[in-house]
Amino acid sequence: MTPGRPAHLLRPLQALDPEEQRAEAEGGGVPRAKTIGPGLWMLPQPTGLEHPPRFTLSYLLEDERGGLHLVDPGVDDAGGANRARLSALLTCTGHSEADLAGTIVTHLHVDHLALAEHLQREHGVPLALHRADQEAARRLAEAEPSRAATTRARLGEWGVPDQARQALEAAAAGMADSGVQRTRAVNADVLLDDDQLLEIPGRALRVLPTPGHTPGHIALVDTTERMLFTGDHLLPTMFPGIGLGGPTPDAIGDYLRSLEALEPFARVETADDPGYQVLPGHGYRFTGLAERVDTTRRHHLRRSQEVAAVLARAPDASIWQNAERIHWTAGFENLAGFHLLSALAQTAMHRTHLAIERAEGR
Repeated sequence: MTPGRPAHLLRPLQALDPEEQRAEAEGGGVPRAKTIGPGLWMLPQPTGLEHPPRFTLSYLLEDERGGLHLVDPGVDDAGGANRARLSALLTCTGHSEADLAGTIVTHLHVDHLALAEHLQREHGVPLALHRADQEAARRLAEAEPSRAATTRARLGEWGVPDQARQALEAAAAGMADSGVQRTRAVNADVLLDDDQLLEIPGRALRVLPTPGHTPGHIALVDTTERMLFTGDHLLPTMFPGIGLGGPTPDAIGDYLRSLEALEPFARVETADDPGYQVLPGHGYRFTGLAERVDTTRRHHLRRSQEVAAVLARAPDASIWQNAERIHWTAGFENLAGFHLLSALAQTAMHRTHLAIERAEGR
């Protein structure tokens, strides 16, 4: 929550485009690419999913020299539809792929990165990624040969009943096969660092480190235009998954600290001024940053409290036993496949976070 401001006084989240909001919630068609500012366009790129997130929101920026910079190009689908959609937008703006000066990717997941790799490979467009996510992708690629064995061992450590293990092993394999879980290295041309000012002539776009979703996840902030590109760190309706770039010591703690990093940009909101325009990687563009940060933080703190309450009653509970005793929107008994695997992983990460806090006397 914005320091010193009660929750009931936070400016409510407001969608900036009803079409984007409806398309993400209901499906039924791809929202139009559109101009959203001077030299700035938004391009929804379908993810191929039948449920949210249905689109990756990609952003095209023009610099003062006429060069173009693409944030989170999206999925490189087998049929090439997303490539064609990008080419059509470039043509409409009087440009082509030859005018692309670079891509900036907020994190290593294929629904943000894959089309950037195509542009890098086929058109020589430099790809920029935070160095921590390049390293995370390398570790994931190196771990791929032992992934199945690692999954089986982890399910055993979590106390997963025998009758559920086969389905969860298949879900983990499916994530790798579909590309949801990165299984190959990334070779970025530009390795980004925390607080780095991007080389985009005429624009003051700075790297804001927001680890948690992945180890090297970044947001991009333009304090002059008051725009915040949040990738998957902060979304308008979904709570992003955490720890989806491989193991880290405390992904929950990283994520909560990354929410705190957004606070300075939330403080400018008033009753008459909506403050920063938030341009997320999925969903729809919105204002009301402070409220969304507060809601997201409360969600994770509540989950930690639920996990802690179970452990207080049953200190020896396994991860499975812990997870089945806390609240899940769909109900634990209705979780299956990826969603069940995610619930167990989240429970394990919250337990690790609680243990670290206890060890540090917090």
